[in-house]
Amino acid sequence: MLAVMARNRFTVRTLVPVLGVAVLVLGAFGVWVFVHERTVRSSERPFQRAERQVREQRGGDWEVRYVEAGSGPAVCGYAAPRNRGDATHEPVAFISRIGRILFADEPLPTEFRALREEFCPAFARSPAAPAYVNPVQAP
Repeated sequence: MLAVMARNRFTVRTLVPVLGVAVLVLGAFGVWVFVHERTVRSSERPFQRAERQVREQRGGDWEVRYVEAGSGPAVCGYAAPRNRGDATHEPVAFISRIGRILFADEPLPTEFRALREEFCPAFARSPAAPAYVNPVQAP
């Protein structure tokens, strides 16, 4: 009886190839998901990317209210929750880049200003507001 039970158990010799095949299948699936997601996201237009990022970060009730093209693949704009009834919400400025979105109300105001200067220098400025002048390079 013990001999019959011993024959039915998995041995290391049979378990290693089975686990090896499982690892290969999972690895192939992971590569396929990664490539498929990159292909889908690379076909997104910058405005569509900004809408997706806003909803992912802030929730499905948020919408992009205004967007303008920045330098490269960056876009800058304003987003806010949808107005419901008499409640209106103040829009929040954002900078959307591939793989990242940064909002003006996040606890990184210095980084937001730096990215705005780099990617959207004319964004969110009134015509009377002077442009930023670097004191080191000023004449």
